Amino acid sequence: MIDAARDRVPQVATAGEFVGSLRDVRRRSGLTYREISRRASAAGHWLPPSTLATMLGRNTLPRERTVVALLAACGTPAADIERWVGLRREIEARLTEPARWEDEPTPPDSTSAEPDSTHRTPGDLRRVSRPARRRLRMGALALVGALTVGALLPRGEAATSASATACPLVLRQGMYGPCVLDLQERLVAHGLRVPVDGWFGPDTTSRVIAFQAMAGLSVSGTVDQPVLDALSGEPVLPVLWPENRVSVSLRETFAQDPAEAVRLARCLSGLDPLRVEVMADGSRRWGLFQFSDMELSRRGVDRRTALDPGWNIAAARDVWSRTGDFGHWHCPPSP
Repeated sequence: MIDAARDRVPQVATAGEFVGSLRDVRRRSGLTYREISRRASAAGHWLPPSTLATMLGRNTLPRERTVVALLAACGTPAADIERWVGLRREIEARLTEPARWEDEPTPPDSTSAEPDSTHRTPGDLRRVSRPARRRLRMGALALVGALTVGALLPRGEAATSASATACPLVLRQGMYGPCVLDLQERLVAHGLRVPVDGWFGPDTTSRVIAFQAMAGLSVSGTVDQPVLDALSGEPVLPVLWPENRVSVSLRETFAQDPAEAVRLARCLSGLDPLRVEVMADGSRRWGLFQFSDMELSRRGVDRRTALDPGWNIAAARDVWSRTGDFGHWHCPPSP
């Protein structure tokens, strides 16, 4: 058990102190940001390295689900995670104490009747608390969005259920909601492990790209109707290699340095043969040893082949044989 699993809930009072304690948990775990992300994903949470770095680099109160994902990935017991969440809620409550009335120095008399919401004057609206005004604005935006989507759909589709009319024609990274949740459930049904949380994040993009490559579709990372149709059909993925089989194959192939081969592949891909990483410039890296698009082109193989663990390991062995070491790859620890 890693050290972070034995951490007790800290005694802190501010958002900055809370984040500082989370930094200590991460530091004592000994895990890199990438490793934490993969552990969180395996536990059913969404926590990409960039989100983790942003959270720990600020002194503002992080989202509850992000806190849970980090703690779960670091091995914190469930009972302690609940206490951390409770502490976070206490801090949040102090930060968002009931808003004061803007037009009056004191709250209205509790005996006065609440004006009918349908007959409020501009002065009444100014006296609505900030959280209430925020909810009103969000509700209005949601209504406008729903009406806009309904207007863009064909008339026959506009009359169907809310879940159908709410889905845009193309799903892409950054979206959130039941349409993404349905997509994630379809990916899982095809054997592509991904957090089913309704958030189209990097992990979902990676799985969509892997599915598109395996199904012979255009590899875009976005989801349109042809992708959904393919996800509704028969499974297209081969029998997946479990982690222990990957590890055994690596040790046999790199008998001269088996431990480093396993460590490197774990660092690069989490020993996930179907891992696809999208780089900042839009290029992609494929499989266990994360071969780039350019490397695949030079070797004359397609992306489906790149996701075959047998080919990926053999190609890595070829590189290793020519260079004499693993210097071709770089997987530095996260800060």
